[in-house]
Amino acid sequence: MQKSMGERLRAAREAANYSSATKAAEALGVSLSTYRAHENGQNDFSAEIASRYAKKFGTTAGYLLTGEGSHKLARAVPNMVTSFDPDEQDNDGFAEDGEELSYSREHWQPQIAGATPEVDVKLGAGSGVVGEVINLPVGSGNVAGHKIVAEWLIPTGYLRNEAKASPNHTIIMEVIGDSMQPTYMPGDRVIVDLSQNQMTTDTVYAISDGYSEPQIKRLQRVPFTQPGQVKIISDNPALETFTVELERLTIIGRICGHIARK
Repeated sequence: MQKSMGERLRAAREAANYSSATKAAEALGVSLSTYRAHENGQNDFSAEIASRYAKKFGTTAGYLLTGEGSHKLARAVPNMVTSFDPDEQDNDGFAEDGEELSYSREHWQPQIAGATPEVDVKLGAGSGVVGEVINLPVGSGNVAGHKIVAEWLIPTGYLRNEAKASPNHTIIMEVIGDSMQPTYMPGDRVIVDLSQNQMTTDTVYAISDGYSEPQIKRLQRVPFTQPGQVKIISDNPALETFTVELERLTIIGRICGHIARK
């Protein structure tokens, strides 16, 4: 007997390692009552909503709606944070499929509830270090991303109220090199809010030029410049400050917290 639409949705959710409808609704950004009504069969859902569910759960909209197409649900992708590959971008800073380049926690599920992932990427001086990049199947395609090397339990209240960060969009990165000494020392970790990937204030950001490995730098907007320019500043006074057009930078996220080594 063929499963109902709601039963297929529940099977997809469970296969994606969402242990409850509550957790799935939070990850999707929809109300629990709306999601439950879809999963328990009280309400059908549209093709647009099916596409949204399918993307999150690693299956196809066609399967959720009709049971046809791909019956194979992709295995969960719990240990990676996706990011852009500089080799895949065009001159406008967009990937070949038209999506803006960015890091994303979309395909990561914590092993420890409420944890923040530390990715296998180090923010450096002249350049950083990117660890192993893995490719895992999601739905009918593949997703490339960085391995999770640790999970940190940071109180949500601290992230939201003190760090002014989005708890669902933060990652941890290690600092290497001496360009940001004495503020940030080699081996320190920083909390990066991926949702703050536009320069709204003069502060410290994780950045890339779109071609080299990521860096940690202090950015300061240059007033009365058109197109807008920004100073890229190293806290180490021995290193030179230089100025570039802001649109040439890829801002990975704002540095909103610092975990110092003792």
